[in-house]
Amino acid sequence: MGNFSVKSSVRTLRILEIFEDLKSPMTLSEIAKNIDIPKSSAHTLMSTLYQEGYLHKVTGGAYMLNPALRPDAIWVGGMIGAIRRTAALEMDGLLSLFNESVVLGVPSGSCDVKVIDFRQSTEAMSYTVLKSPILPGWCTSLGHAILSNLPTEAVRLYLESVDKIPLTDRTLTSVNDIIERLNKCRSRGYALSIDERFNGACGVAVPIFDLAGRPRAAINMVMLSPNFHERKQTLIDELKSAALRIQNNFFSGSNISINRNFNNEW
Repeated sequence: MGNFSVKSSVRTLRILEIFEDLKSPMTLSEIAKNIDIPKSSAHTLMSTLYQEGYLHKVTGGAYMLNPALRPDAIWVGGMIGAIRRTAALEMDGLLSLFNESVVLGVPSGSCDVKVIDFRQSTEAMSYTVLKSPILPGWCTSLGHAILSNLPTEAVRLYLESVDKIPLTDRTLTSVNDIIERLNKCRSRGYALSIDERFNGACGVAVPIFDLAGRPRAAINMVMLSPNFHERKQTLIDELKSAALRIQNNFFSGSNISINRNFNNEW
């Protein structure tokens, strides 16, 4: 009974996550297909959610989230919750392998980055992940990993609109210099920041793409600069492999309809 209850609870959460992110209603069959459960099981769960007021029925027998439960902030995680869950194992693995801090970010809706999860290094001398939810896109490796794969004109408009106050003597502030850096990031598949945001700290980040090739997230490792230089290629290779696994696991063909509305602003 215990295992069945847990499975039902998890399935209910998955259904709520899907409806949180959707802009249009979904049918019972679509939900069953998306979370890979029997239609009869989906019917039981969705009927309960409907009876308890979480879902509304609309024309054609489809369902949508009760509008009263849709505040400005995400309340059940949506696709952000789903990608955090998908990335968790890879983030744990990178922390275990290198004991360096790991950060997961998604586009914030502008051209900055929202941190949605992190793993903190336990080393006494290590880079501490600041608990700031939004990081500037123009001067961070997470931001560069995403910006480097967006249309150049949109990126230029963003760069020209933000105040680019240098954080260290190595911070790039020229729009043309940053775009040149982004071109390099795109060609090599990762972004690198050495002593540019904090003196003595280094970050390397890799984008995570959806099926259409759009950057929907990025994973990054941050550390003291000497630690990076000692094992640069190994760090980059492992980070790229982890990003690819997250990408394949989350943005797979079977998840197409779940992911279709994920952060559409980008």
